Order: sequence, then structure tokens, then C-alpha cells
Amino acid sequence: MGAKSKKQEANSAFSAHAFSLARALGIKTALILADDPRSFELVGEDRTLERVIWMGRDLSDSCLERPEDRVLPIPEAKLTRTSQISIGLYSSTLRGYVELSETVLCISGIAGSGRLDMLLVTQPNRDFPWLRQEDLDRTRSMVAPREFGRLLDLALRFAAEGREGKPIGTIFVLGDFEQLEPHLRQLILNPCAGHARRSRSIHNPDLTESLREFCALDGAIIVSRKGVVESAGTYLDAPARTVRMRHGLGARHVAAAAITKVTDAISFVISESSGTVLLFDNGKPILELERPA
Repeated sequence: MGAKSKKQEANSAFSAHAFSLARALGIKTALILADDPRSFELVGEDRTLERVIWMGRDLSDSCLERPEDRVLPIPEAKLTRTSQISIGLYSSTLRGYVELSETVLCISGIAGSGRLDMLLVTQPNRDFPWLRQEDLDRTRSMVAPREFGRLLDLALRFAAEGREGKPIGTIFVLGDFEQLEPHLRQLILNPCAGHARRSRSIHNPDLTESLREFCALDGAIIVSRKGVVESAGTYLDAPARTVRMRHGLGARHVAAAAITKVTDAISFVISESSGTVLLFDNGKPILELERPA
């Protein structure tokens, strides 16, 4: 039997036992990382009444077998299993696919391996303290999932790849530019000034390398709610006295948290020393992800 067949056999056995456990515990929702679209067929043999939320990069709604199932895009970066599940749970609750008090079966593996090897039974508001209803409601009212997901994807990509072989440390702020503007000060001439909005969209692949270069500048990169980069090399001038920060986080994290305390914005911080990506809303961390491989 070839290596590929052995992998399929192992995945099949893993899936069967996972859904058997779900039925024994009365779990109705499964969150599954699916690098391979053939996983749709695999799980179809094992589940009964369970609803499935598929996490993947190249999955399509057209592959779904049941109307209650969902497809959830995840970043391209090779994430740890914990980060995969953290993003999946956060995105699922943000989109209303999962209730905070709901018990969920999570199935994952090493990103890109096509192998399922991790099983977790979790309740979001019990096991992930950064998942709070008031924070989710606030985030839903401020930013669209598409812009949120794209900026998270870019932050993880830069954290993994760095710039010219060196680690990147920077802040992305996503919010209403007019509300942010009183708390911003340019450290240098704004490199985004004078360029068309289309060319400054975070969804424009031609902008990606420019953004990577902007990360080398002191200050933050400011992105509007519609995903347009408004400025780079921008100093965040928000009062930090009301922000409490845990030990080990420095001035960059304090500034990123403070701007979200006084405005309706979310900040994404890439730590230059550790490569972790930490998100802040309302002055508090809402999601922390380990450095991707």
C-alpha cells in the first residue's frame, strides 16, 4: 500500500472515531481543517446529524453536502495546531456560526500535511478567555470579515517570512480613518499620499511587497474599514495610562492597545522578537497567534 493510501486510511479511522465521540457527548458542531477537498467525502461517511464548519484555503461552498454546513477561509501561513483552532473558533463566533457557550469538536493537523492528527473538544467562552460576547459584538459592528481576514493573513505572512531574512515588527490599525486621525502623527512623509485608492487596497496583490517595506518604518500602518491603506510610518498618539499590559510586552503593544481604547479600531501587532501576532480591541488582547512556520 502506498504512502498516500496509508494517509487516507489513517484519516478515515481518525474521522470515524472523532464523530463517534461527538455523538457520545451530544456535540452538534464540528470544526475541521480541510487542506484536501476530498475530506468532504471522507467525513460524509462518518457523521450523522452533526453540522461541519470547514476551514481551508481553496474550498468552495459548492462542495458542501448540507445547507447547514459552512466554509471558513483561513490564512495561507503554516500555523500551529493551536493557532489554527484559535482562528477557526474566533472567525466562527465572529460570523455567528458558533455560539460562545456551544461545545465544539475541532479536528486539525499540521497545515499543508493533508493529515488529521489532533482532536479537541472545546467550549469557546470556557477555554478561550479572549472570546467575550461584548468584544465580538463590538468587532462585528466595526469591521467586515473580509478586511479583517485579509489583514490577519498579511500579518501572519509577514511574521513568518520577515523582510530580507530579518524579523518584522510592526502595527496595523484597521478602523475609521476620520475617527483615528486626531490620534495620528506622521513621523515621515506619508508614502501612501497621492496614490489611487485601488492601488492602496489590501486586497491588491501588487501592494503586498510595498506593505512589507512599510513594516521597516517606525510607526504604524493605518488601514480604513474598506481595506484602503491610508498611511504608513505613523505615530500612534493615544493616551496609554488606562491600558494594562502583561509582563513581556513593550511600547509597540501598549501603543497598539491604546489606540483601540479611544477609537473603534482593531490593531494587529507583529512582535519582532517572538514573531507572535497579537490583536487588540477596546484596549484588550482578543486573539494571540504563535509565529507561523
